[in-house]
Amino acid sequence: MQTESIEEVVMKDNDLNENVNREELEIIAGMQDEKMAALGQLSGGIAHDFNNHLMSIIGNATMIQKTDDLERIHDYAERIIHISQNAASLTKKILMFSKKESSINKPVNLKNIMDNTYRMMEFILCKEIDLIYSYDANDEFILGDESQIESMIVNMIFNSRDSMNNEFGIIKIGTMDTVIFSEMVLSHGEIIKPGRYIAIYVEDNGSGMNEEILQKIFEPYFSTKNKTNGTGLGLSVVFGTVKSHSGYINVMSKPNKGTRFEIFIPVLKGKGVPDKKKIKDKENNIVMLVDDDINVLDVEAEMLEDLGYDIVKFNNPIDALNYYKNESKKISFSVIDIRMPELGGKELFEKMQLINEDAAAIFISGYAQQAEYEELMKRGLTIIEKPFTYEELSEKIAKMYY
Repeated sequence: MQTESIEEVVMKDNDLNENVNREELEIIAGMQDEKMAALGQLSGGIAHDFNNHLMSIIGNATMIQKTDDLERIHDYAERIIHISQNAASLTKKILMFSKKESSINKPVNLKNIMDNTYRMMEFILCKEIDLIYSYDANDEFILGDESQIESMIVNMIFNSRDSMNNEFGIIKIGTMDTVIFSEMVLSHGEIIKPGRYIAIYVEDNGSGMNEEILQKIFEPYFSTKNKTNGTGLGLSVVFGTVKSHSGYINVMSKPNKGTRFEIFIPVLKGKGVPDKKKIKDKENNIVMLVDDDINVLDVEAEMLEDLGYDIVKFNNPIDALNYYKNESKKISFSVIDIRMPELGGKELFEKMQLINEDAAAIFISGYAQQAEYEELMKRGLTIIEKPFTYEELSEKIAKMYY
């Protein structure tokens, strides 16, 4: 029996490590290519669409200035809110691609995610494709990562779009309540457990798939497209997102008929978001508002005043801290922007806690760094992302008291 020398074994180990490292680098490069390809698909229409949103906002605001008709003013204002939400969904998409992949699952409103995704994709898809949306689930909350869920839905919509070869077609997206009473085998051999789920579906009348292709679609790098149109990671990323949300995926497809993806996400147990209503602190009613953007500060102050609070507001965090040193007992809670010059929101709050260990705050994020965001979440602190509505602010305040 021939034995190998130590040198030969070491050389083989080195060759093996080189192969492994090369494969790892190829996978990383492929994922980056996929990410950049997806970003490219989105960014092509985003700049144009964002300018259209700004034009619409300016146009409607101008018309408000030109009329005394209250009904027309209300209509113009409603349009501005709707257009601004569409614009916000576009910026969130860009930020999603710039974040790290790590995430913390937390209670999220699936309906809001679906609504925003629908608005965004309406602008991005070509006019030949009819996008139909319906949210039919009674439940709205799941435990998850908002960016990953949105990316998952976008990936499936793009997959449906690509199956139509830029021709006329229909894509249907939506949700429905689903109760599984006994174990069921899904399309790829997975067994779904009994329970209550929200089913998210994406259905198209595109080219469809045969059984052989259907069984391979979640494999990394498998694609029926040519290499210039993607690396084949899209649906494997979808599958990974579903698994990270303790969910299941089922696919039905027929050649020349179309495809339907169904994703089953468990309903959040014990969830409960209080009704949108005015909530006042039992002992006092003063809110300290801190935001370095004066225009945003004024709008936030008006929202809080309409909710029934007395406001003290600062656009300089140092001034806010000096005020808090003398008046902390009068403050019910604070609303603080995370990213400010001189003193960040997190650092400001830590100094406030040294003055009053019972200090409470809602943090406002235009774009918090992932590590910063995760730290605040782990500490159980309340965060609201700009832009937000009056109702969303009311909900966040309500949660602090439940």
